[in-house]
Amino acid sequence: MNYVTPEYSVVIITANGTKYYVKKMGSKTSNIVISLTLDEPDGQLAQKAEVTLANIKIAGDQGGFPASLFKVKSRVFIYAKGAGKTKSTEVFRGFVWENRYSNKNEKEVTLTCYDHLIYLMKSETSRYFSKGKSTKTIMKAICKSWGIKLSYSYYSITHPKLPLSGTIADVIMSDILDKVKEKKGKKYVIRSQKDRMYIKTVGKNDPFYIIDNGGRGISLGYTRTTTMEDMVTKVIITGKTAKSGKVKVAAKVNSKNKKKYGTLQKVINKDEDTKLKTVKKEAKNILKENQSPKTTYEVPALDVPWLHKGDKVGVCFSGTTITNCIVKSITHEATEGTMMMEVYKI
Repeated sequence: MNYVTPEYSVVIITANGTKYYVKKMGSKTSNIVISLTLDEPDGQLAQKAEVTLANIKIAGDQGGFPASLFKVKSRVFIYAKGAGKTKSTEVFRGFVWENRYSNKNEKEVTLTCYDHLIYLMKSETSRYFSKGKSTKTIMKAICKSWGIKLSYSYYSITHPKLPLSGTIADVIMSDILDKVKEKKGKKYVIRSQKDRMYIKTVGKNDPFYIIDNGGRGISLGYTRTTTMEDMVTKVIITGKTAKSGKVKVAAKVNSKNKKKYGTLQKVINKDEDTKLKTVKKEAKNILKENQSPKTTYEVPALDVPWLHKGDKVGVCFSGTTITNCIVKSITHEATEGTMMMEVYKI
């Protein structure tokens, strides 16, 4: 890839259908955007965009000041080109969730925007799925009830009965997809693209980008963090609960690292329809992923708008050696032409 600094454009559509091109590619006169950031944090379903605008009057019959024009729920579309792509490509589609205006000094308005998955983060559910339903079937049912189109290419398992209650995003991740991850030993990623929800295995992106030490590469080195947070060195498998209330311990699975790092225990339950050897395999997958300290790297680089959380990327930490990594979180500082990735090696 011959690196070309990306250009962005921002379009806002108000409730009455009027389009406002607040930032056009290659145009200085059609640009009231002061700063633009796209953020995909770890553990958060929805992509976030923050657009800060100069609160100067927009001319025309439908003109006015951004602070009053761009109300919450206005539609926001962000496009980019460069960094390997010559055509304008959509990188964000969502809503204005918050409009924050400041009249101090330089008058400006900041629009905090999210894609449509924000509704799953801000809504709660209480529903029940009988045993024997597949992951894909359950996810289709949840998405259908919220009018969300779904493309599902991640692993699917058969679930026991599932009484689900809580924030929908937490239910999807903790009660459904995390169970698949524990059984299959493979991580997943969720993202929105053009108002469609995609659930897939991490590292399945095409093309595969390399962040080297040259013209398209790492700009300020990297920061390494190693932590014992979320480690597991022992898994307790519980069975039926007796009439007395006592919970039976069906098995214990220990990590080879238990003596070195101490006991960090997780409890999982074996339902009556699942064989113990199947649950033991699940316990071993949990230990395989979590029995050692985790190391992540914060990597500042020139911006590649097409890189997303869950993508596989090649990083040259030193010299010309390429290390394959997975993007854990990413922030695109569009106005600065840079990005910050948090990655882990694979």
